Formats: sequence, structure tokens, C-alpha cells
Amino acid sequence: MRIKQLHIRNFKSLVDFKLENLPSFAAIVGPNASGKSNIFEALEFTNYVCRFPFEATSFFGGFKNIYSFQASLRSTLSFHYQFDDNFKIKFELLPTPQRKLTGFDDVYGISHDPVFDLKDDEKGLSPLDIRDKLKRASFLENVRSKQLSYNNEFEIFIDNFSRLFVGKNFLNRSSQLQSRLHTDASNLSQILAQIFEDGEKKDEFVEWLRILIPEFNNIEIRKSNLDGSSEFFLYEKTSDKPFSKHLISDGTNNILALMAVVYQTDSPQFLCIEEPENGLHPQAIELLVDFFREKSEEKGHHILLNTHSRTLVRCLEPREIILVNKVNGATIAKQLNEYDAVNIKTDEAWLTNAFGGGVL
Repeated sequence: MRIKQLHIRNFKSLVDFKLENLPSFAAIVGPNASGKSNIFEALEFTNYVCRFPFEATSFFGGFKNIYSFQASLRSTLSFHYQFDDNFKIKFELLPTPQRKLTGFDDVYGISHDPVFDLKDDEKGLSPLDIRDKLKRASFLENVRSKQLSYNNEFEIFIDNFSRLFVGKNFLNRSSQLQSRLHTDASNLSQILAQIFEDGEKKDEFVEWLRILIPEFNNIEIRKSNLDGSSEFFLYEKTSDKPFSKHLISDGTNNILALMAVVYQTDSPQFLCIEEPENGLHPQAIELLVDFFREKSEEKGHHILLNTHSRTLVRCLEPREIILVNKVNGATIAKQLNEYDAVNIKTDEAWLTNAFGGGVL
């Protein structure tokens, strides 16, 4: 799965934000407060609009909390994604201010154009159609009958979207799926239990953990007889006594969550992972970059990271880097490609501004 074009207008600091031809694995790189998280939140908001068209803004604190300060009073908040030559997502939110200078009171309208549409502008899917399984199936059958290219973009972006920022519980939305890792990884035990039902998947998971955590030996899932909840315990090489989740380090918990979000389903996913380097040893960061890149190619995942880690950037190829800065309150992006290769390491090129962006 790849995004050919992304254009977001008037969402927080994304006043007129564009990206093109995103690779399946990439990292958004930039200083603090440059708008990296806003990009992920805009993608997450799009997912919510497609699943809950009339409730979406309430999950994000109301229209006034997502509408850009840079926008004029009657400017639309618009989203346009082009996945391939035939398939696109587009919608607008139309502000309808009730009183001058007092905000929007969460009153807005959704454009009547189909959220999902085809290149030839035939009838697509409206927000309400998306939740109707029969209308969804009919739309996809129409796509296939016309022999248009289609690589499950609909299912990936809508049904298999996840955003992960370990420990940030204020980012949790009340409508998150229980079968997916929550944004703050608060349901990690449940997801690990779900993953480990597949013996082969558990063996591969454990093998990666033994590489990433030097003292790690094994992991055990225990299910409560009272309420059916699950809990995980880690075993180290030098002790037979297990460690519960309350005794493991933040870095170990982060590694478990980063791997769990990738392994939570075998279907291709759209993953937005924030600051994966938190609490990790530099070598573990390097290995995890290889892990993300490998799983993206193997499973068809679209994996986006955001970071300001020098170690992580050093592991990236120029074409995997999206540099962001904020200029006059608006987030702007610069995408690199193979022609931006330099004779020094990518982190040095970034921090010396040889790439021309993403720095203080």
C-alpha cells in the first residue's frame, strides 16, 4: 500500500500540507513542536470520520480544537488522499460559526461529495455508506468489475489503522477497537494474548525479543479465572522468577508494544508510530528500524514513524525521510529521494542541514 498524494488544509498546523508518493516505510523527522504529531492526528481523524462521520470531531475535543488558527473564519477543513490511479478519499468539514469570536460551538457540516470515490467520478461511498457492509461490498464489486487497480486500500486504511504513542493515555479515543492495540498500549496484555494464540507467530515474536533484550529468555501469558483478563510475565536468563508488567523497564514495555502493533494482525495495516526510540538502546533502535522495514515489505504494511532521534535517522535511507519544519505557524514538509544521497551519514547530513530541513 502506498499513498500517491496527501493534501490536508486547515487541520491544526497543517494549513496547506502536501506529501506525494510516500514509500511504504518512512519517518517524519523534525524538531519539537514542528507538527509531526499533527500529521498523525490528521490521518487518525480521517479514519474516525470514515467510521463515525457525525461523532468524529467530538472524539478530538470538538471542531474548535482541530481547526487551524491560521485559517480564515470561513475556510473549509479539507482532506484529500490519492492511493492509486483510481482510488481516493476526500471530504471537507464546513464551519458554521454561531457567534462572532466565540468559536464554532462544534457546529459543522460534512460535504455531500462521496468520501470514497473513483477516478472517473462515478458514484462512490458516502460517510453513511461506509458503515453499511452491503453498500461497501457493492462499491468494491463495482471497482473490480471495471478491472480497476485496487490493492485493498479501503480495508487497510479504514479497518486496519493504528496510531501508537506508548504511555500517552490522553490520546486514547473511546471508540478504539478492543482487537487492536490502543494508542497508549494500555491493553498490551490482551493483544499479546491474542497474538500468542498462533504458535508460529509467538515463536517469531520471542526470537525477536531475545535479540532486542539481551537478558530476555521467555514470555508467558496467564489468563484470570475470574474475569478472563490476561497478564504477561517475562523471564530472564539468570532467574526462574517471572517479572510482571509492573516490574519491567519502560524500554522493555516499549519494545513489546512496538512489536505487538505490527503482529496484531496478519492483514496489511496502516501504522503511525510516534517516537519509537523512547527508552531504547541505540542498537535496539537500529534493529527495530530493520524490523519495521522488513515487515512492511513482507506483510504489505504502510508504516510511518515520527522522530527526532539521531540514531534512528542514521538507519534511514534518504528516500525514507520526510523533513518537517514550522514556518509562520504552518507545518511544511520536504521529501527526500535517492538523489539526495550524500557522502556522510544521514544523521550528520540532517543535523548539519545538508538536507535543508527538519532542524531547529
